[in-house]
Amino acid sequence: MTDQTAILVLRSRLSLDMVPPLGPRARAASFAFGAVLLWATWPTLATLASPAPPFLVFGLAAVIGFAVSFSLAALRGRAKPYLKTPPRTVAFVALALLANNALYLFAMPRIGPAEANVISYLWPVMLVLIIAHLRRERLSLTRSAGIIIGFAGAALAIGPTFERGLDPGGILLAFLSGLTFAIYAAIRTQGREAQDVIGPSMGLLAIMALSAHALFEAPTELSQTQWLAIVGIGIAPLTLSNALWDQASRTGRNETALISGIAYMTPLASLFLLALFDVTPISSGVAVGAVLVVIGALAASNLLSRRGCGS
Repeated sequence: MTDQTAILVLRSRLSLDMVPPLGPRARAASFAFGAVLLWATWPTLATLASPAPPFLVFGLAAVIGFAVSFSLAALRGRAKPYLKTPPRTVAFVALALLANNALYLFAMPRIGPAEANVISYLWPVMLVLIIAHLRRERLSLTRSAGIIIGFAGAALAIGPTFERGLDPGGILLAFLSGLTFAIYAAIRTQGREAQDVIGPSMGLLAIMALSAHALFEAPTELSQTQWLAIVGIGIAPLTLSNALWDQASRTGRNETALISGIAYMTPLASLFLLALFDVTPISSGVAVGAVLVVIGALAASNLLSRRGCGS
């Protein structure tokens, strides 16, 4: 049995050696797909954590995220580089993620988790527009149509089938959540850091969010379910997903269209999880709107054309 095992191991190693290493485009896509899978858990976990105050949820989740990421860095012998992340980068990442996620948490109870998620995930379309503006690129007819389809899908999702009634303030909060992340993602494409910058930023993020909780929110006792949801938020959609997306942005800084298109799979994956765990009812308008948003994003990202797929 030992000889057979050794032969199998040798064959597997030879097979792996024959596989060519992934290029920047493939690696960026892999990081983006990983981020999408973890981001998709955000609405379900946030719903399970409510009605806990948003800043409390976010602050505790950031504490969990910092502890997990620092532990992983320490196990790899990279604790010192982890703690030496440039303060300017830490401050920018912390502020951007605080604004993005806090806005979503405030929007969610007003318009529903599914609706808030679809609206917030207009950010890849916004990212395409921002990058095109910065690079002074002219948008093709296909990409322009994709942008229109994406916004039409969001409009359908926030139609008369609202779970909690039409709430312009909630819509605005969800839209600003997406816009904040689009601006953040555009800036992070220029990042040159080799190490993880998300984990170290969680420490400052926790301090800011918990301070906001102490100033603006009433003290709250959390249930066991809420605590488990907060731990899940800190590990998956907050820390690991954003770390993967940061890697995707920096690895594929010339592949913004590709990773933006992949990111738009998140609303559909999120709706699937919400329905799977029966967390909240999903209306037909939200489902169809999410599909249109994905199609629009793929077109806006130039992934539906042969040139987009091959470039």
